[in-house]
Order: sequence, then structure tokens, then C-alpha cells
Amino acid sequence: MTQNGDTPVVIVERRNSGFGAFVGGAIVGAVVALLYAPKTGEETKAEIRDRVKQLRDEAEDRLHLMRDDVEDRYRRVRDDVEDRVERVRGDIGDRVDTAREDLRHRKTQAEEAVKVGRATAGKAREDLEKRVAESKEEYRQRVAELTDQADEELTEQADEELTETDQVVEEPAAD
Repeated sequence: MTQNGDTPVVIVERRNSGFGAFVGGAIVGAVVALLYAPKTGEETKAEIRDRVKQLRDEAEDRLHLMRDDVEDRYRRVRDDVEDRVERVRGDIGDRVDTAREDLRHRKTQAEEAVKVGRATAGKAREDLEKRVAESKEEYRQRVAELTDQADEELTEQADEELTETDQVVEEPAAD
């Protein structure tokens, strides 16, 4: 069995269907059986007819079984695919719903932020307008004070100059 220490290896090949091999083997077996059977021509013909009918029936039975098996596998695969498709659709639907809800929430947050921003901007504008008005009023008052002060100083200077002028004018008259 082994030579030079080689280990024997058995190779088994599997094919998708044994139907062709079955029919071929059945035909070969029937022919061999007929050739070696000691019977008359009529008996042999009848036996061949019976054996062919039997083989046809067996082949039809196997064909029906194989068809039923294929249909069953097809149904299982189809049902599995449909289940998976439904699960994926459900997952996608859930994700879409979650995304929509998140979008609504963010939109609401953005709207609230805009409202708060507008209110804050309005308040800041009011405060700024108030400060500007106060600054204007302070400026006007300061200008008025400075104008009054300048008028007083100018009046005093003018009075002093007039007094000096009067003194200069009176002195030459006293000579």
C-alpha cells in the first residue's frame, strides 16, 4: 500500500448532484445483469421493460425529491433574505427617525439661541443708546459749563482790559 514511507491519501470529490451518476450506474447495471442472465428473448425484453420502468419511476421520484429539496431551500433562502431586508429597513427607519429627532432638537436649540441672541442684542442696543444719550447729555453740559466759564473768563479779561484802558486813558488826562 505504501512505498518509501509515503502515506496513502484518499481524495473525495463532491458534486452538486448525483442524479446523472445514479442514472448512468442504473443503466450499466441493468445491461450487465441482462447480459449475464440465462433467459429467453421475451423474458429478457419484459425484464428490460420492467427494469426501465422501475428506473424511470426511481428517477422521477429522485427528481421530485430533488425539486422539493430545491424549492424548500429556495423558500428558506428567500424567507431569510426577506427577514434580513426587513431588519435592515427597520434599522434604517430607526436611524432616520433618530436623525430627524436630533435635527428637530438642534433646530429648536438654534431657534432658542437666536431668540436669546436677539434679546441680548436688543438689551445691548438699549444700553448703548442709553450710554450714548447720557454721554451726549454730559457732553452738552460740559460744553455749556466750558462755554459759561469761557464767557466768564472773557468777560473778566475784557473788564480787566477795559479797566486798564480806562486807567491808561485817565492818566494822560491828569497830566
